[in-house]
Amino acid sequence: MLKDETMSMQEKLWRLEQENIALLSEVEQRQLAEKLARDQSAMLIQSLDFLATESHLDTFLGHILKATVDQLEGIGGTLWFPDQASGTVRLHLEYLDNKIIPARESHHPAVLMPPPIGGLPLSTFPGQRAETYLLCYEVSGMPEQNRAYIMSLGVKTLLTVPMILGQETVGWICIRSTRIDHNQMQSQIRVADALASQATLAMQMARLSEKARQTAVLEERNRIARDIHDTLAQGFTGVVVNLEASSRALKKNDAELAITHIEHARELAQAGLEEARNSVRALRPTSAYPGIGAELEALVRTLEETGAVQARYACVGESRLLPPDIRTEILRIAQESTTNILKHAKARAVMIELVFEPDTLLLTINDDGSGFDFNARHDGFGLIGMHERASRIGGTLSIQGAPGKGTRIFLSVPMAHHA
Repeated sequence: MLKDETMSMQEKLWRLEQENIALLSEVEQRQLAEKLARDQSAMLIQSLDFLATESHLDTFLGHILKATVDQLEGIGGTLWFPDQASGTVRLHLEYLDNKIIPARESHHPAVLMPPPIGGLPLSTFPGQRAETYLLCYEVSGMPEQNRAYIMSLGVKTLLTVPMILGQETVGWICIRSTRIDHNQMQSQIRVADALASQATLAMQMARLSEKARQTAVLEERNRIARDIHDTLAQGFTGVVVNLEASSRALKKNDAELAITHIEHARELAQAGLEEARNSVRALRPTSAYPGIGAELEALVRTLEETGAVQARYACVGESRLLPPDIRTEILRIAQESTTNILKHAKARAVMIELVFEPDTLLLTINDDGSGFDFNARHDGFGLIGMHERASRIGGTLSIQGAPGKGTRIFLSVPMAHHA
């Protein structure tokens, strides 16, 4: 009888020990969740403060891309925009080795060969919801050269989050990770979705600001940013408070009260995310202005009609009218470059990109052709004439290339003294 009582007591002690281990594990998980909520709250508020003070769109978008990658503990990422005219997705920014790199400086294969829009199985750019892709397997809809490039950076998993304005997908944020835990990446989608909403909001407000250039628009932009700031700050403070309360309840073995606090935290987080989405839905996209872009698009169509190369054109920033002399010289440089590509480069793909920055105009022409040796003699290549044209408008022209590795022509024209 005494032996049975001793065994029963030992069994009760063992069960209490197991329950204590489980409780300590639960407390640790709640503490981690509390820390994550604090970090996310601080990050979202910091991003909105940045939005209220930063006037340059690409600087803010780079901040959002970096913040998203860092929050999800990734090793890099990319920002993409749709090119509706060609039905492709255009790389805009790449976050690599702790640096924000514009597309014109990226070595991503998609710069020259943009992938199609559509989502699986056509492409890996989903329309309405985030998707994760394991790169250790062949990925349907992802060009093999893109997968090989990403894997060469040590990436094993890719999370792609769409930036949605109403019913329209206006861009994508891709986060690169060395983890293969599909479920862990899925658990981070809500945070990435909230940051993507901020990026969308920033894009729309920056476009309105650039188009109107009126004080009322800037005041409205700051008001919206402050309103969202206050809403998210209040909501995420509530999340943190409820998670702290749940931790205290678990330490007192009050599981029911802990669950109640956790449910309140979840509802507050969902409400904060919905507030950000509502602000985005209240905005409307802006239309583009005509300019030299129309002439460069016509040049690209001419290249396509030759059947010799696949040509693409992209315009970054809000296009504006240029003085006739600048427009003419830029167009002539582009024509000379594409003529040389057709004659000498034996290229399969050409990418022309025009970037309107506040004080500078940038033109980049990339091809994947045979390249050339800068030290060799190039009769009739037109390099001197292109440099002279750039000099006439106060610009600088640089040409990069090597035999078998294609050519990149880069023109930078300061616009301040032409205004």
